[in-house]
Amino acid sequence: MSEFLTIRLSSRPAQPVQWLVWSPQQKEVIASGQLADMTQLSELAEYAAQRPVIALAPASELLLTDVAIPTGSGRQLTAVLPYLLEEELAQDVDSLHVHLLNREGDIASVAIVEHKIIQQWLEALSDAGIEVTKLVPDCLCLPLFNDGYSAVELGQQWLVRQSEAQGICAEPSWLGSWLLAQKAPIVLSTDTDTDTDTDTDTDTDTSNVEPINTELQQSTNVVIHNYSPAPIGMPGLWKPEAPELVMQLLAEGAGNSKANLLSGPYKIQSAWRKHLKPWRKVAIAAGLVLTTVIIEHVVSVQKMEQQAQVYRAESERIFREVLPEFKRIPSQSYLKNQMKNAVSRLGGAGSDKGVLPWLVQLKPVLSEVPQMTIQNVKYDENRGELRLQASSTEFQHFEQIRTLLAEQFIVEQGQLNKDGERVNGTVVLRRKS
Repeated sequence: MSEFLTIRLSSRPAQPVQWLVWSPQQKEVIASGQLADMTQLSELAEYAAQRPVIALAPASELLLTDVAIPTGSGRQLTAVLPYLLEEELAQDVDSLHVHLLNREGDIASVAIVEHKIIQQWLEALSDAGIEVTKLVPDCLCLPLFNDGYSAVELGQQWLVRQSEAQGICAEPSWLGSWLLAQKAPIVLSTDTDTDTDTDTDTDTDTSNVEPINTELQQSTNVVIHNYSPAPIGMPGLWKPEAPELVMQLLAEGAGNSKANLLSGPYKIQSAWRKHLKPWRKVAIAAGLVLTTVIIEHVVSVQKMEQQAQVYRAESERIFREVLPEFKRIPSQSYLKNQMKNAVSRLGGAGSDKGVLPWLVQLKPVLSEVPQMTIQNVKYDENRGELRLQASSTEFQHFEQIRTLLAEQFIVEQGQLNKDGERVNGTVVLRRKS
């Protein structure tokens, strides 16, 4: 990791905010300082512009604890965790953010913080133009020792790390009581200089004190590796470590820490999602427009398909009426080919041959005598004649039609017969040479 900015958030708005820019590559502090309170976070925006930002959550606002995992709840552990702690917490679990730090067998180590507190931190950072990549409990940034605790004094408070996922922030006034309450016995004093010449005649209030087994004490004592001067008269075996700038110590630990309270609703979004977020409304609008266009297109296609089915049914009806000898229509291409062949057959080889040109010329003439009904048409291409079998109500209709046809054809009218109220007759047409 390149240079990064570490900010220790304050638990109260009026408390100071310490910060430090650390370079892991150069192993040195680039810049550091202290803000009067959280309202001055914007002064760090310049340092945060080109660097990752790690925020330290004060352990005084957190609860780091362990919880037993019931059998069968491992797959839904994240969702179940808050309710496993429900009986141990005085608050409604829905108001708390529960983050899983570690799991060993059936024991889960969790960090608990109120939603309103974590939201206040993130809002203050966001208002200052600072984007946080990690939120780590400050006590878990201290060095981890297998043989004891690590501790450092910061702002008249002691940060103590017990294990990989356990630690506290303690006031000096109750740190001693807390140390005595730990599972491992802790001696009341590390002072080994005792007065060997003590008079055997002692007061009665001390005569009942059982002698201390020094060997047992030293084998069970918790060692406290302190990076600040050890408090006087504090229980435990305090082992001084090389003193360091407290924020430097925390920054190094924060950079290497795997803990990150930004989970669940506070999980960091991917970079591409952040870039797309401003275009979200545009994308939604475009999606609605595209959906509307697709729906209109689908409706239009359905209408065209329905219309095509109507046309197909009508074409099949006409086909069967014109060409009744064809019973089956396997495909539309078959229908088209048969209709084309029929048109060619009826129309002849050229545009002026076949029966169709005759019918085209006859139509306007026949329309002038609507009383005339054509009962049969017979075309003889070899003789070049068209024979019409017609029927009408009066003899004069035949004379009228003969006169009109004589303008375009050579007309030969056959014998006329009256059958009841109808007059039947034959008209033979030939083209004029």
